[in-house]
Amino acid sequence: MSPPVVAPAPVLAPYPGASDAAIAAWWQGVRLKRPGWGVPDFFIAVAAWLIFSVISGIPILMTQEGTAIYAWALLVGVVLPWLGMGGWPWLISRLRGNGMRLDFGLRVTWADVGWGVLFGVGALIAASIIAAVLTALFGEFDSSAGEVARDLDDFPIARLLFALAVGFGAPIVEELCYRGLLMTSLLKRGMSRWLSVVVSAALFAAMHLEPVRFALLFAIGLILGWARVHRNNTTTSIVAHMTNNMPGAIGILFLL
Repeated sequence: MSPPVVAPAPVLAPYPGASDAAIAAWWQGVRLKRPGWGVPDFFIAVAAWLIFSVISGIPILMTQEGTAIYAWALLVGVVLPWLGMGGWPWLISRLRGNGMRLDFGLRVTWADVGWGVLFGVGALIAASIIAAVLTALFGEFDSSAGEVARDLDDFPIARLLFALAVGFGAPIVEELCYRGLLMTSLLKRGMSRWLSVVVSAALFAAMHLEPVRFALLFAIGLILGWARVHRNNTTTSIVAHMTNNMPGAIGILFLL
């Protein structure tokens, strides 16, 4: 008597770590290629970010604090490094993937937005609790964004643009890099979802270069990663990140 034939497990995704948008397209018959980008591309994006940071820092060092030129140099210094952190994921997904919409799950639904807001509120609550503990341990501290905002205090247009960068630009760029490029690369290599959340959160916190705020940023990164795996797309984590940053952006506009 021959042994029973065991049916193979059904294939539910085109490749490990595929986003919800990629899976939906695949089920609709769209021919997808397994993305040829991976973890090394994350470090290329970080290296490009560092290079652009150094380049954009030169005009800041060459101008006098308190002047309009200095204010605009600061603003450029915030935005220019995004060419590396956000530009490389965009480029590499086009050259060696299926584009950002499918590779990183950049499709917008009301469910994604709603879940993003919920996760963002959770990140705000967690950050507030950890900030209170850190203040009790180390005294008052500020973020690098708060320091930049004070330097822009006398330049309302530059301050407005900086607030928009904090509220909208930074979440998009950072989520594309950390929860898009990095997390998807780790998942594609077979790492478990929750370990990929922890790894991406640790790198997210470390790359802010703010040691006192590491625990706070790590907690935020964990929640943003949770948002990414819960909805299997980067849209949700982008909305969560925007929600988390919005009080700071409003503070830059009206409170500083």
